[in-house]
Amino acid sequence: MVRNISSRRLNARNAGGEEYEKKRNAIRVAAAAVFREKGYEAASGDDIAKRAGMDRASTYYYYNGKKEIFRDMVGDAVKDNVLMAESIEASDDFPAGKLRRLIEGLFSSYARHYPYLFVYVQEDMTRLMNDKTEWSESMVSLNKRFDDAVIKIVQDGLDDGSFRTKANARLLAIGIISMCNWSHRWFDPSQRLDGDKIAAGFSDMVIDGLAITAK
Repeated sequence: MVRNISSRRLNARNAGGEEYEKKRNAIRVAAAAVFREKGYEAASGDDIAKRAGMDRASTYYYYNGKKEIFRDMVGDAVKDNVLMAESIEASDDFPAGKLRRLIEGLFSSYARHYPYLFVYVQEDMTRLMNDKTEWSESMVSLNKRFDDAVIKIVQDGLDDGSFRTKANARLLAIGIISMCNWSHRWFDPSQRLDGDKIAAGFSDMVIDGLAITAK
């Protein structure tokens, strides 16, 4: 029975089709809401199916379980952010301009992929990625690439004197990333908080702070 469902799911996915993809997206949206409310570990397949307006058996036609849903939900969004950070780091802009574009790009991504990236941020990724699968190793690599790009931007600012601080580039990068990621606790693009204004405020705070000579 399980093998038959898996075969049907694979055939349907290979065939594609607008209706099939709409159903998969509805399940992702439902799962994101459940993960955000209950956390990944406490969420069940029944919770996701109920939120999607389906019975649990039907969801297996589209996904083989919550782990696959979670991975599908966050994978492309994480990759997009890494490519964005690396593109900004490799550009000819000044370090301050790069940092501003990075923070603005992150909040744009948070809004565009809401709430998928925030579900990713709020979960304990060490726990979720300790299965040593190809997906887990890929996520570890992507996270490192993102961190490295931000560290390089900050280091360039320290090297050319545009950033003045006693802290090292890694510590500063961790602080900037953590500041942006913490917005998962309160940012909702459907509410009155405007992502562009938040990004502008955060950018000013970071860049103006780094431009002040340390005493």
